[in-house]
Amino acid sequence: MSHDWIVDDNPLPSLDAEDARVAAKVKANGCRFCAGRLDVATFPRKPRGSALIPIGAWLDKRRSYCCAREGCRRRATPASLVFLGRRVYVAIVVLVESLRVQQVAEPAPPEHAPPPPRTTRRWLDWFRSTLPKTDVFVAAAGRFWPPLPPAELPHALVASFDRLDRSVSECLVAALRFLSPLTTTSLPLEATIARD
Repeated sequence: MSHDWIVDDNPLPSLDAEDARVAAKVKANGCRFCAGRLDVATFPRKPRGSALIPIGAWLDKRRSYCCAREGCRRRATPASLVFLGRRVYVAIVVLVESLRVQQVAEPAPPEHAPPPPRTTRRWLDWFRSTLPKTDVFVAAAGRFWPPLPPAELPHALVASFDRLDRSVSECLVAALRFLSPLTTTSLPLEATIARD
């Protein structure tokens, strides 16, 4: 796999479209606690990373729903390919910049304004120490051969999706699909897993 982590084009519109499809499915299923109707309850986001990838104004909200039944009112926030949990940078930027820092020793070019080094170190620490302990990673560990060593994450994860007919962008999107169940805590794991 190429170590030149350049996204071929802006994947955010297609990732957002897939998020919309997943969100529509969650809304159609209704509340998982009382089977009540789910109403729109989006919340504002101010995603960062526009210096690295064009971020449209349409990404200023995270899709979420709230049960309409009085007495329940539980939230259902669908898994996302655009947002990686509560991180302020969009998921593709978190992944690409973590890969770049992990693989490249030289500084970024001047026109490329990366996140602060402290931020990318924190992301790498999450990939290497927190991700391997998550239910998502533990449940999927047997699917990967060779096994994914925590010290080589996230590169080992993205490289595991490399097949001869896949571009770098397709491998990155496959890795985001794998990580998407970690983007929400309001739905059970089996309801959030996106199959690749």
